[in-house]
Amino acid sequence: MLDHNIGQRCKYSICRQKDFLPYECSLCKDVYCQEHRTQEAHECPKLSIKKSVILCPLCKKGLCYTSDQNENTIWEEHFEKDCPQQPKEKKVCPICKDKLTDVTNFKCKDCGMEVCLKHRYREDHKCPTLKKIESQENQSPNSKDTSNENVKTFQQLLKEKLEYQQHYQQKNSTQSCPVCEQKFPNIMLVIRHVESHHS
Repeated sequence: MLDHNIGQRCKYSICRQKDFLPYECSLCKDVYCQEHRTQEAHECPKLSIKKSVILCPLCKKGLCYTSDQNENTIWEEHFEKDCPQQPKEKKVCPICKDKLTDVTNFKCKDCGMEVCLKHRYREDHKCPTLKKIESQENQSPNSKDTSNENVKTFQQLLKEKLEYQQHYQQKNSTQSCPVCEQKFPNIMLVIRHVESHHS
């Protein structure tokens, strides 16, 4: 069975032939048969309007426009909406107003503020979380003191370790002969003594 709804008629006024694979004109958007598919063959009314392309100087993307459009307006529309290379706002340190780059930029983990490296510490950029920590310390000073009583300083620990090592060395510094119980400063002398006197 033949379906008569397939295909379209050529829009060229002289032709009007039904075509099952019609072509669409890129300028006037009408459909035409194979014979009249070119703009010259169907005498396209928009043929006088020529297409041109300009390159975006920032992203190097080609922008198509027709002769009835202004290339400046086309580029401005592209720049405002589509251009990925729009100039970014220059970041500055809120404290000293120095320019922030990828190398000198530091983002505070606590407050999220972006500052220069000179102001990366909480005290230097007046981090809001610093005030919270100070207020917590001021509210409970007694609990802090009791926890520090049991904590030894590094110097105390070092002193204890040295005393232990000295005591251990004194205790184990002398070696004795297993046969006659004579004392020697190291084990090598004990071995020589045993080999020479007790073998």
